[in-house]
Amino acid sequence: MGEYVLPKSNISQWLSKLLAKYAVYVPIEVEKQVHWHLLEPRDLEKEPDAITPAQRRIRASEPVKSFMFQPRRQVASFPEPFTPEVSKPRVLLGIKSCDIAALKVHDKILGEGEFKDPFYLAQRKNTLLVVADCPEPEQSCFCNLLGLTPYAMEAGDAVLSVVDGNWVLGVTESGKGLVDLASELFTELREGSSELARRDEQRHTALVTLNMTNTKPWNPDLAGAVAAKLSDTAFWNKHAETCVECFGCLMGCPTCYCFLLYDQARDAGVDRTRAWDACYEAAYARVGGGANPRAEFVKRFANRFSCKFSAFKTDHGMYACTGCGRCLKSCMGKIDIRKVLGEL
Repeated sequence: MGEYVLPKSNISQWLSKLLAKYAVYVPIEVEKQVHWHLLEPRDLEKEPDAITPAQRRIRASEPVKSFMFQPRRQVASFPEPFTPEVSKPRVLLGIKSCDIAALKVHDKILGEGEFKDPFYLAQRKNTLLVVADCPEPEQSCFCNLLGLTPYAMEAGDAVLSVVDGNWVLGVTESGKGLVDLASELFTELREGSSELARRDEQRHTALVTLNMTNTKPWNPDLAGAVAAKLSDTAFWNKHAETCVECFGCLMGCPTCYCFLLYDQARDAGVDRTRAWDACYEAAYARVGGGANPRAEFVKRFANRFSCKFSAFKTDHGMYACTGCGRCLKSCMGKIDIRKVLGEL
């Protein structure tokens, strides 16, 4: 991996070069929250100070899956064939380590096996991923409990670290073109440079912060522990007591992949649409004839934990959770899955 530094005085020039070729999405702060923003040329009239601080914050509120696996999209039509639009190549400049881990879940479900999702794969292929460090983890973060770190262990196409306002980029072969667009703006770094030393110091501090926030490791056989607890209704009732079924945890979750298909008639045919679904929905598990094996909410509540921490781990060798903390941040009932799993 090549390592380069982009001085803060050159950031806007580089972003301008990117905009000529890509649709560029960056995290920005809005009312103390981080959200994805489609970068526009007029944004570059300001100093990069509007963008750089958000790169140091935790992941954006919106899950990255929404770029590849949209909340709602047309997938077919009848009688004429459906041809999706080809979107402009894009760069997600500032996703986080937990986002990369979440995309691995979708790659497994939507990008492998006999039935691949062509829409997901097309969006995935059309997107470059720049993974930014998380030098300032928050109390809601727990990626370390899932074996992750607040910086990229898997690089995507490039890795971004903010060091004293400058941007340090590590680029893989697939991301080399990001630097080649304006190589005169970058300086190549050598091993042992002060910028890399400062970056490593920031990363170590962030990891220490996470370990101090989440001091109690989970059961080493978490998948087995969750499976063994599924029939304990009292346990799940206790933890579901404050849930108001707003579904914020599932809509914000970066790994959830359930969906439903529905058809809508029009004058000359039918359109088929795919939309996100949620296992907390009362009708989610209902089958033909009206039978519903999870009619009671407590069973649906337990099923979420079974899916993410038991079944997916058993079937695919990894958890369907990345410790991003979106579920806790959005939960009106303040249900913390760290506490639930910590009791197993």
